Amino acid sequence: MSKERGETKLGCLVLVVLVAMLGYLCYRVIPVYLERDGFHDDLLTIAGRATLQGWGNLRIINRVLQLGVDSNFTVEQKDIQVQHIRGRPEVVIVVNYSRTEEFPGGYVYKFYFRSVAPGLLGF
Repeated sequence: MSKERGETKLGCLVLVVLVAMLGYLCYRVIPVYLERDGFHDDLLTIAGRATLQGWGNLRIINRVLQLGVDSNFTVEQKDIQVQHIRGRPEVVIVVNYSRTEEFPGGYVYKFYFRSVAPGLLGF
């Protein structure tokens, strides 16, 4: 006589559910971090152009705000710092930004990021 009580089948089902939840979480979270990397790369481009072309702070801030809109990140003007290197045309842009993601069940998570982008001249 077989004395199976279904414990193996239940354990397998629990494992499948956990793997599915982990897969869904990765499906929702990994793109946010990939887009953050793209945002940082674009921020480096802005800092480099600002350094080479001598942009003013207002133009830099407007470009960063537009980048936030284009990338679906929340960026506020108060969270953008433009630092000038004394005696040199180099610019460093520091930005705090966020992205809000909603998960099933009404759970909302806010991702916070900080990027520092130096616009180096290459000396």
